[in-house]
Amino acid sequence: MRALHPFTLLAVAAALPALAWILPAPAGGLATAGIAFCLLGSRGLRRGLWPALVAAAPFWLFLLLLHDVRTTLAIGLRISTMVASFVWLAAVLAPDRLVEATVARGWSITAAYLFAATLSAVPMLRARARRIVEAQRCRGLSPRGSVANRLRALRALALPLVLSALHEVDERTLALEARGLVPGARRTPLAPPPDRVVERVVRWGLLLLCLAALVRRVA
Repeated sequence: MRALHPFTLLAVAAALPALAWILPAPAGGLATAGIAFCLLGSRGLRRGLWPALVAAAPFWLFLLLLHDVRTTLAIGLRISTMVASFVWLAAVLAPDRLVEATVARGWSITAAYLFAATLSAVPMLRARARRIVEAQRCRGLSPRGSVANRLRALRALALPLVLSALHEVDERTLALEARGLVPGARRTPLAPPPDRVVERVVRWGLLLLCLAALVRRVA
C-alpha cells in the first residue's frame, strides 16, 4: 500500500469521505466506513485502528445527545469515514514522497511542504512528549494520583512541549530558507515516485465515480 503513488493515496482518502456524504444514508456511510476501516485494519496498519475508533467515539456521543438514532447513524458513519480515511492516509503516506511527487509535477513546493509537515507533526509531537515525560519523571514528577496532581503534571508536560515546538518552527524556517525553499523557486526532484498508468486510471475513475454519484443525487 505504501508503494502506491502519493496522489493515488490522496485520491482514495478524499474519495471515501466525499462518497460518504454524497451517497444516501445510512447505506452509503456504512459502505464507505467499512472500506475505510478495512483499509486501516489491513496488515501493518492495525495500530491506527484504535486511535481512529477513539477519535470517532466522541462524535457519536454528541450526535446521540442532539439527534435521534437514524440521524446519528447517518452522520456518525460519515464522520467515522472521514476520521478513518485521515488516519489511514497519515499511516501510509510518506511526507518525503509527497514532496517529491509535487515537485515532479511542478506544483507549489510550499503547499506540499505544509501538508507533509501536518502529516508528520503527530508522530513527531508524540515522540517528543514521550521524551519530556521521561525527563520529568527523572526529576521526580509523577503524572498519576489525584486530579490536582494530574493537572500540575499536565502543566509541567505541556509547557516544554509547546515551547520546543515553537523553537523548532524557527529552526525549520531558517533551514528551509537556506535550502532555497521560497515561493516561485523551481526545484528538481531527486527521486520522484513512479506514477503508473493503472494508478492514473484509478484516480480518474474515483473522480468520475464521485461526479456520477453527485449528479445522481442532485438529479
